[in-house]
Amino acid sequence: MAPLCAEEDLGVATREFERGSTAYHTMCFLCQAATEKSLKAYLIAQGWTLERTHDVVALLELCATHNPSWRDLVDAGAVLNEYIVSGRYPGDLAFEEIGRPEAEEALQAACRISQRVASLLTISPPDR
Repeated sequence: MAPLCAEEDLGVATREFERGSTAYHTMCFLCQAATEKSLKAYLIAQGWTLERTHDVVALLELCATHNPSWRDLVDAGAVLNEYIVSGRYPGDLAFEEIGRPEAEEALQAACRISQRVASLLTISPPDR
């Protein structure tokens, strides 16, 4: 179920970006959520017991205990960690500071990680 939910989140973010939507904060949030879900699916497939965390970098480090190649995606994870709760609570990254460049960066990071999960779990990534 998690890979399908992740694909849905990433698909919505991608479609909104491609159609020129300005809901950049939502796109970034969906990219983070999609990545979190897909990494958790990978970890569960490795025998991991689900833990409550939203930290993509921490999840990537856990993935690296099964396959060290995950470490090359930590920078992408750090980009996505910016959007765990951004713009939703006072003192977080301001709503106005999330624009098209940030959304594009988040989409690229999420797609890189999603493609890795898909290749390792032999899941076909969705058409976007």
